[in-house]
Amino acid sequence: MRKGLAPCSVCGAQIQERKITYTQDLEGQLYLVTDVPAQVCPQCGEQYLSPDTVDVLQEVIERGAASAQEPEKTVQVPVFAFPRATRP
Repeated sequence: MRKGLAPCSVCGAQIQERKITYTQDLEGQLYLVTDVPAQVCPQCGEQYLSPDTVDVLQEVIERGAASAQEPEKTVQVPVFAFPRATRP
């Protein structure tokens, strides 16, 4: 872990550098980007991305959306609707 990382803005725990899988829904298409460098809180799970990382993510997803880049792999993702709450 790099020294000088700020504490989590949600819970105050010390954040850690990790690799995450980033997901984004763009016009009904789900995109996954693996091995994204991030700062993650081990206590509450809050994730922080640097501006440079966000720029790279946007570029990767936009190229993928335009079919200009072949994905590393394709996965099937089950989709479930959140059940409506019932009140007595």
